[in-house]
Amino acid sequence: MRIAIPVWDDKVSPVFDTALKLLVVNIDNNREESRFFYPIDEEEITQKCHRIKKLELDTLICGAVSQAFLQILLSSGLDVIQEISGPAEDVLKAYLDGTIFQPRFLMPGCRRWKHRCCGKGNMGAGLRGKGIESRH
Repeated sequence: MRIAIPVWDDKVSPVFDTALKLLVVNIDNNREESRFFYPIDEEEITQKCHRIKKLELDTLICGAVSQAFLQILLSSGLDVIQEISGPAEDVLKAYLDGTIFQPRFLMPGCRRWKHRCCGKGNMGAGLRGKGIESRH
């Protein structure tokens, strides 16, 4: 499985649309195999999506994302866990531990955890079917 987190100053980038690089992590048996940073500095959303698509990601964990960008990402089959904040390393660990849904990782004002929204484009989509369950 391959996941990506847009980073800015070692934290999840607050707005995915303007993120300039991704932390890409290859996971096998719920453990990190390898990682690398990947530039996504294109200004136009469709160009940025095309570049991201080349990575063959399974899951994207991000902060805020525009509806237009989100729809393009979802239409390419990517699972998106959005409205996540915090240090990228802590978020990655929480994802692997199945504890990413703790309020401390949610962006201010995010109320999704109260409704346990799951599904493509909603928090939890990347965890279902991969042996990782959400723990609220």
